[in-house]
Amino acid sequence: SIASQDYAGKMQVYVVDDGSANRDVVAPVHRIYASDPRFSFILLANNVGKRKAQIAAIRSSSGDLVLNVDSDTILAADVVTKLVLKMHDPG
Repeated sequence: SIASQDYAGKMQVYVVDDGSANRDVVAPVHRIYASDPRFSFILLANNVGKRKAQIAAIRSSSGDLVLNVDSDTILAADVVTKLVLKMHDPG
């Protein structure tokens, strides 16, 4: 759902694998998005927990807006566009 966002601006997606034991199962998904310049993969050696996994992504980011979602989150195609518009509104 992240890859299908209709957001027209620059978007960088950091996929954090928190030391999962089934990397061989998810490797084909990584390969699908490896050629998409919006996607970067952070493969942590050990499971360090959600908070530290989020920190790893945030430290890699340089944008004005950071959105964290879990791997099982499905976003409507217009969510990023709507969030960015809300952040432009001083109210």
